[in-house]
Amino acid sequence: MNNIANIRRKLEKGELCFGTHCSTADADFYEMCGLLDYDYIWIDNEHAGMTQPMIKNAIVATNAGGCSAFVRVADHNVASVKPVIECGPDGVIFPMVNTADEARQLVSICTYPPKGTRGFGPLRAIDYGTMDFEEYVKNVDGSFLKIMQCEHVQAVNNLDEILEVPGVDVIICGPMDLSASVNKIGRFFDPEVLGLMKAIIAKCKAHKKPFGLSIGMDIDLVKFWIEQGANFLSMGTPQDYFREMSKQVVKQARQAEAQR
Repeated sequence: MNNIANIRRKLEKGELCFGTHCSTADADFYEMCGLLDYDYIWIDNEHAGMTQPMIKNAIVATNAGGCSAFVRVADHNVASVKPVIECGPDGVIFPMVNTADEARQLVSICTYPPKGTRGFGPLRAIDYGTMDFEEYVKNVDGSFLKIMQCEHVQAVNNLDEILEVPGVDVIICGPMDLSASVNKIGRFFDPEVLGLMKAIIAKCKAHKKPFGLSIGMDIDLVKFWIEQGANFLSMGTPQDYFREMSKQVVKQARQAEAQR
């Protein structure tokens, strides 16, 4: 039912997986993104306060449009993670993972015993009970990516240990919080902040782990990460695109009016 196979094929080829962020209640946006050739949608519940039905509908609509559905959960609590993974997302994004112990606990929440502590109760994740049980149990660990966000200087310092945790699939940098953690919020090309980002990239490459970036509309920073070989690039929101396109349209209309 999900679309993780396409993401894995791109990763095997070393290609870029490109996505955007969305937290709207309108399913049209999620489905439309697949038609616009995004590889995945970052369904963001950390900042948006989405309800569980909103998250489930977003996952369904994203997959219907041909995209992979990644959900950023609100925090590290089991109660925040469990209902999401039962909906069968293609990836779960965990914010602010600063230590290997945190990463290990998050992987455990996503993994059935004896390797983890996940309680059994899949809903859409097992195709509402129509999937063969043995097939589901055999493939469940590879059915979605466990994505850890590196967005604090402490996480950078501990990243080698985090990357060694079995089940950690991807590292995503959050540059705004990363820069804030060294009191340089938004100054992405400050030598200290740039050095931290370069350290993230170097450590992920050394461990042969996919890595990427979550950002708004900073094209220079996007280009930097692409040049460094990023596997994932999450860029913008519907609000960002509406704002930027509206600015252009309004400006052009005002110019046409002035020439009338």
